[in-house]
Amino acid sequence: MTKVIFYCDESGAKGYADQMESEPGEVGVFAGIMVPEDVLQFAKPAFDAIAVRYAPSSGKLHIADLTAQQQQQLREELYAAVREWNLPCFWYAVHVAGFNSHHVEREALTKELREKLAARDNNPPRFKRGSPRSDPPSLHVTLFEGLYSHLVAFLIERDRREVTIEVRTDQVDAPIVERFEEVATELLNDQPLVDQTRAFDTVTKQLVTGALQITVQFPDELKLSPIVNSLSISIAPDSDGLVLAADVLANSLYYHFKSRGAEQLYKPLNRPEAVAAHPLGSHLDAFADWGEGDLIGDALYRHPLSVGT
Repeated sequence: MTKVIFYCDESGAKGYADQMESEPGEVGVFAGIMVPEDVLQFAKPAFDAIAVRYAPSSGKLHIADLTAQQQQQLREELYAAVREWNLPCFWYAVHVAGFNSHHVEREALTKELREKLAARDNNPPRFKRGSPRSDPPSLHVTLFEGLYSHLVAFLIERDRREVTIEVRTDQVDAPIVERFEEVATELLNDQPLVDQTRAFDTVTKQLVTGALQITVQFPDELKLSPIVNSLSISIAPDSDGLVLAADVLANSLYYHFKSRGAEQLYKPLNRPEAVAAHPLGSHLDAFADWGEGDLIGDALYRHPLSVGT
């Protein structure tokens, strides 16, 4: 497998970390379907044929415009095609409240540290920087980052190397696509991290720059040979049946999580048991070994009410 095409789409929340949940347990979901290049030529016509059968006479197909019966039929046909071609499916979900809670805690710690440093200095600091700007992370980008990391983990588990990945998705704004590309590249980047800053020197009356470089040295046994040879992200046409399938998958997973009972409402989202009841549960259970659990979405961004669940 030298090239895979990854069809993906999102559903649910996708705002920024400074936004709170609009309902108990609200989530954002990004889902994807991986198609090896040698399977694409056979599988894609089957998915495109399904999309054509449900397409309106003009304009884009909106699932919400279909009757409830048509929606169910569409889902069943797309799920059947996924099973027929044995396509691995992926998802990544995050609780909005957990994403917000982590952001608020981080902002509070940063403010506290800044105030302590200011109080420690008896004299005004020589170097003055501008007031820090609040730049809350994007849930949309974080969801893609988690989804893409699962795809890469899947390739690693199967000892795939130097794979060309082509991501195809529905309409996404260009700046968001750029951020997708950035986080995907950063995931496997082991080069030194350099953080630059600028300040005004009150003595020389000049603008100066500084840099902090962080380098991590991995032992030889933890170094990986190149996994991704190249990555591209493109916007697929409305008629693409596999993008439609990714849309339906993401939407169904969002409602799957939205419909959780009280005893499941705040539990981890990125474990196979969280989607076991989904019609494509066996295809979503893509890993041979899920490890100790998701340390980002289900731990760092865990819902504040998840304690003890």
